[in-house]
Amino acid sequence: MHLLRSFSELARFKRPLSLALGVFDGVHVGHQSVIREAVWQARSLKGDAAILTFHPHPAKVLRPDRAPSLLTTEQQDYELFSALDTDVCLILDFTMELSRREPSDFLDELRRAAPSLRVVVVGPDWHFGHDRGGNFKLLKSWAVQNKIHAIEVPPVRADGEVVSSTMIRSQVLDGNLALANPRLGRPYQVMGRVVPGDGFGAEIGFPTANLDPESELIPARGVYAARALLEGGVYAAAVNIGVRPTVSRTAEVRVEAHLLDFDANLYGYHLRLDFISRLREERKFRTAEDLKKQIASDAESARQAAHG
Repeated sequence: MHLLRSFSELARFKRPLSLALGVFDGVHVGHQSVIREAVWQARSLKGDAAILTFHPHPAKVLRPDRAPSLLTTEQQDYELFSALDTDVCLILDFTMELSRREPSDFLDELRRAAPSLRVVVVGPDWHFGHDRGGNFKLLKSWAVQNKIHAIEVPPVRADGEVVSSTMIRSQVLDGNLALANPRLGRPYQVMGRVVPGDGFGAEIGFPTANLDPESELIPARGVYAARALLEGGVYAAAVNIGVRPTVSRTAEVRVEAHLLDFDANLYGYHLRLDFISRLREERKFRTAEDLKKQIASDAESARQAAHG
């Protein structure tokens, strides 16, 4: 997949271009339906499927004090877009200047930059441009004038509710992966570098990888079954998110993963954790021995979940 950073780079794609337009935080099942429609249209035209999205998330610029923690990093978005068989990804730098552009001016610039544009696909209730003044009605009118096919993909629903990034954030923050993961279409993933910890896990026979997360959104405190994705392998893992009340008196929340059937130093490695299910809440144990017994039980539960 070609990664672009400016409108002008679109001109080099001469085949018919089908474009999915959106923010796509999380690339959840609703976003996937938009992107798949753009891919289907591109293939039917024997053209290229493209995604136009923005970085940072518009809320980070327009209302930074209330901006949400994102479900995916830019790297994850790129990988997920690639997995959906897209050919081109244009990531525009979202600025205050861009936010003030009139919707029609934005679309006209897109048209000039991409003469081969034939299809634009958006999700339900899509708004863009100055004061969110652009909507599908405006897009449709503009598209007709420019001999472009505009498509609004209907919402994807789960349990009667429209799937949205906001909904999934709430579920992840509650540790409710049973709801979040099907709406994402995959396990929720946290990624980051492994950094040194205090070594307590190793002392009791359960060494842990202490993660410095790159991901913004961390699930609720508790113990989770996960799969650890590491260079060269995938391992079942029991992950603790919390303050470790049995052994620590600080309020620092840590993400610590005990990889099953693994014995190597992970410091400095890049690790990804696919969260499968929440096993229990974090709690304080009377003794380190009680904690050790519970971790052994958690590890076995994580093994079963990871291989289930």
